[in-house]
Amino acid sequence: MDTTTHAYFSASWALVHGSAVYRKPSGMTVNVTRTNMVKDGKGKHPWDERYVGEVLCAEDGGCIQPTTLVGGITRN
Repeated sequence: MDTTTHAYFSASWALVHGSAVYRKPSGMTVNVTRTNMVKDGKGKHPWDERYVGEVLCAEDGGCIQPTTLVGGITRN
């Protein structure tokens, strides 16, 4: 049985730390900077963090690309 978890995306967090790609229960994929078993809305960047829905947890194969930085973006 697949376990779902809540996923969030913050553009400002992703620019510095990168983001992962997770699979939704529908099979679609989404970029994610944070997951949590409880829908909480308490991210490090609440001004731009958006709830992107439920995703399959990493243990059930939901994480299809681990956290990476986008090519061409550098940290100052």
